[in-house]
Amino acid sequence: MKKIKDKEKEEDVVKKSNFIKRMTMTGQLTRLIIYISSIVPTIICVILAIFSLIGIIQPLRISSGDGTILIGTPTDFIVIALLVFSGVYGMYEFSRIRRVRKIDTRFPDFIRDLAESRRAGMTFTKAIMYSAKGDYGVLTPEIQKIARQISWGSSVEDALKSFAGRVNTKLIKRTISLIIEASRSGGNVADVLDAATKDARELKLLESERRAGMLSYVAVIYVGMGVFLLIIIVLCKSLLPSMITEGSEGVSSALGKPSSMTLTDVTSLFYYAALVQTGGMGIIAGVFEEGDIISGVKHMFIMILVSWMIFKFLVTGV
Repeated sequence: MKKIKDKEKEEDVVKKSNFIKRMTMTGQLTRLIIYISSIVPTIICVILAIFSLIGIIQPLRISSGDGTILIGTPTDFIVIALLVFSGVYGMYEFSRIRRVRKIDTRFPDFIRDLAESRRAGMTFTKAIMYSAKGDYGVLTPEIQKIARQISWGSSVEDALKSFAGRVNTKLIKRTISLIIEASRSGGNVADVLDAATKDARELKLLESERRAGMLSYVAVIYVGMGVFLLIIIVLCKSLLPSMITEGSEGVSSALGKPSSMTLTDVTSLFYYAALVQTGGMGIIAGVFEEGDIISGVKHMFIMILVSWMIFKFLVTGV
């Protein structure tokens, strides 16, 4: 009975070890850590925003020459939650995309070497194991992971699919799919690999040209954000205060409104509009730059942070 229990414990340890290895090899462990690191502080900030809204937490008031700086309002905690999530996740995606671009650049060299190894008479498995000893920059660790998976008993096809899933780019997915189909068909794999190398280089060139063309649109979005915020600063610091003529009814009287709207109300309205506007512009900038929404998270972080700091420390009162 004791031997059976010990055997079950050993099997559990092996299963956990294999699970961690699979998570590490596929890159899911790193992604899980990033999700936890970004979501947990975000939830804490949302809870603090609720406490601030119901009055449990009072905002800190700091007097300045131009007005009162409020720190700790419900909006502040919501903005901090957005900044934490977009900052952590955005920087992770930014570093991942930079790394993937470098991998895409060196990937055709790896395919070319595979083709040469096949022509030299090596099997596909031996060709990959041999390439794992070479130097392909940031691509080298990924090739070594492929070689380790094969040495652990995985098939070449599964190892290549796992690699394509980790890197997750159109270029590599397309090329890996082509290689797998060529190896299944049993034709002249070396010629197919040469064609895949040429195709990968052309796709990389087209992608680089598209990105270079889109950078001007990203610059226009940032200029538009700057002009938008500059206009709001001028309105809130110069034009609107000069329109106040009757105390608390200042802005509403100047605008011809019968309500009791004050300068603080208008400033808060501009504040919320700026946060929504800059957040949306950040997402659009990412779509222009990389073609997906996720790439806009880093731009959203930058734009929301700039807007929040401008309203907190220049406009004040929100």
